[in-house]
Amino acid sequence: MKQADRAFFPSPRPRPPYTADQPVAELGFAEQFATWAMRVQWTHIGDGRQRSLVLQRAFDALDMPEGAELVAELTEALMQTTQRPLSVPCPKWRVLTSDEARLLAFLAAMQARDGTPLADCDPDWRAPGTGSAVWAPAQRLALAFSAAGLRFGMTRMGEPPFPLAMPRLH
Repeated sequence: MKQADRAFFPSPRPRPPYTADQPVAELGFAEQFATWAMRVQWTHIGDGRQRSLVLQRAFDALDMPEGAELVAELTEALMQTTQRPLSVPCPKWRVLTSDEARLLAFLAAMQARDGTPLADCDPDWRAPGTGSAVWAPAQRLALAFSAAGLRFGMTRMGEPPFPLAMPRLH
């Protein structure tokens, strides 16, 4: 690669490690918001609505009106492709589950643009045919977060965590 081309292809940032039982208060705002949004959407699956009004208003406040629809699409794709029940707790749960940690790592990999999100995805998401259904909504959601200025993994880059953001939103 030529020296001048390095400006167009910056080296990717290190991926943030997300783990099960990691306190949500240790995460940055983007991670907390994404976790909260998935949890709120998950709680509204059984009532026949595709999107929550609370979720729509929260995304509207971030100037990301398509966000609630993208979260609904990703949730639907996850339900169709994952062969086991996903562990997604109520919105006020204080720690990440293993499924949420895997999903955050996958979304962060989509934002990183380093071409290796397969390393961070669930084995069910790699399956030919059904597994690819998760990729498009996850990529659109990661791009929407980027366009709104919300980057995953900023706490590793020196940004302080955003303690207790989720209870304030819900």
